[in-house]
Amino acid sequence: MKKLIALSMALALLALSACGANKSGGTTESATATAPAVPQTETTEAPTEPAPEVDRTAEEIYKNHPELTPVNYDSPALLPISEDAGQEYIDNLTFICDSPTYWLKGWGMLKDGTETKQIWTGPEGTMTLAYLRDYQIVDPYDGALRTIPETAALRKPPYIVIAVGVNGISFMDEEYFTQEYEHLIDVLQEASPDSVILLQSIYPIYPTYKHWGSITNASITAGNSWILKIAEKYGLHYVDAFSALVGEDGNIQEDLIRSDGLHPNEAGLTKVLEYHRTHAYIPKDK
Repeated sequence: MKKLIALSMALALLALSACGANKSGGTTESATATAPAVPQTETTEAPTEPAPEVDRTAEEIYKNHPELTPVNYDSPALLPISEDAGQEYIDNLTFICDSPTYWLKGWGMLKDGTETKQIWTGPEGTMTLAYLRDYQIVDPYDGALRTIPETAALRKPPYIVIAVGVNGISFMDEEYFTQEYEHLIDVLQEASPDSVILLQSIYPIYPTYKHWGSITNASITAGNSWILKIAEKYGLHYVDAFSALVGEDGNIQEDLIRSDGLHPNEAGLTKVLEYHRTHAYIPKDK
């Protein structure tokens, strides 16, 4: 009996010893396994595309001629340099324009030549911004006289380039000019909401123009700054065609203008079309 009691006490002491070994980090395996280390992986941000390059071709000319209002090269409305969008892009542009741009039709420089449907203007080949609210243009599709919004609602062109202003710059201040220009945008957007509207600058002129003084490149660049601000307000894009034509003296380059000093010649309008192709509107999803 005594032997049995002694054996029981020995077994109990052995069990206690085993528990103590576990608690003190002995050779007995722990009940909880240690989780394996997870290797750390570096996270890298997706590369961002560089911002499109702004065309500062005329920047030095503005600096050298402080009478000119310079382009705001930080404006989000200014169309940057793009890849050449090609002739197909030009073929999709419809110009609502006065006489300096009308000659794209006169010289047959657009699709269908002198029968192009891309020039919208008055019966005289020109029109004035101040009088456009009820003005009837020639619808080039059928020759009928219609207002600009009536024509836009009927034809719904994919791209509309507003290229007007030189005929009003001599007598319209910024408030008047802006009011009429914005009205034109409003009626176009209502008539053809899917059309992309581009605002084109007024071209530079030459001192041989018979009304030089009432209109100068100083007043034109002031007007262009108003157009750029309108583009910013509406979230539209501005085509800086002025910079494609201006020379070192602050006037249009002499070899790009007709003798009247107002209308670019064929070489000048070729420069304008080239500028559109290489400063094209590119939708964000492309």
